[in-house]
Amino acid sequence: MVTRFPSSNRRSSGSQAARRDVDLPVIHRGPVQAEPSALPIVGGVPGGSVAGSLALCLDGDASDAAGEDRFAVMLLDRDGDPVMRLGLYGDDEVVAVWRRLGAETGLPMVVIQEDGAVSAMGQQVGRLKLGAVRIRRRHGLLAHRRPRFLTRRKTARLPLRPLVYRDEALMTDGGSL
Repeated sequence: MVTRFPSSNRRSSGSQAARRDVDLPVIHRGPVQAEPSALPIVGGVPGGSVAGSLALCLDGDASDAAGEDRFAVMLLDRDGDPVMRLGLYGDDEVVAVWRRLGAETGLPMVVIQEDGAVSAMGQQVGRLKLGAVRIRRRHGLLAHRRPRFLTRRKTARLPLRPLVYRDEALMTDGGSL
């Protein structure tokens, strides 16, 4: 529904030629009844399916037709059934598109292998990705070894071989050959 609002142009000193009507859409708050469509509806709309994960899979038919590997990025529902295909991509750009969509949507990223097995690419709780903990403070590692101010100083090392002076005496132990 479009509502017509008259607008006046104050720069033109009241000329009727400068006045024109502006069409502004009226925003309705509340439930909206959507017409049935052949396009899939994903999201929080009544009758729409809820996306559960973002999948990457090798599309064999498109690969055979193109003569190179083609990958499909798909939305899966919570049961693992495909909801819709988001696109076909070549092997040079598919991972970047898949990661960007995963970061923007916050959906868990999964890979569908050729045998149909679905494997997750890391642990995730909502938009939060879980991973290994990184130790940030070095002195925590050295707490029971050496003081912090001595970590840059080297400890004494013995030479690799004893030093000999004119084939007579060893410099390290003071004895003779």
